[in-house]
Amino acid sequence: MKVVVAYDGSQDAKEGIKMAQEYLKDVIEELIFLTVVRKRDEMSKEEEQKQKEKAEALIEEAKKEVKGNFKVRGEVVVDYSVAEAILNFVEKEEADLLIMGARGVRPDIIRYTLGSTAAKVVNFAPCSIYIAKKK
Repeated sequence: MKVVVAYDGSQDAKEGIKMAQEYLKDVIEELIFLTVVRKRDEMSKEEEQKQKEKAEALIEEAKKEVKGNFKVRGEVVVDYSVAEAILNFVEKEEADLLIMGARGVRPDIIRYTLGSTAAKVVNFAPCSIYIAKKK
């Protein structure tokens, strides 16, 4: 089974990693951490590079939490739309399962709602999705 974790460092995304290891450890063949850098029109090349480096550091942090007998890799994608980047990635990879947090790291989002990125991905994903939420 190929599993993609949309990882942004949020508590919900970290919970998704825990759930994958607890319940899927015997069926995962490959685990891919995907971090999307949101591109903006006014973003300079230097700022984009700094954001990519932060994303790569997030992935390395997540990899340290994983223990299992499966392949683990990370990918950083730069795109104007985080949701579209996730959808395109899981389709291209032919993922069997996408794990993502219910909400990202934005503090301004309402506590009991599904984040806008997660809501978009749920509606259009080409594979099964597990939405994780920190207790």
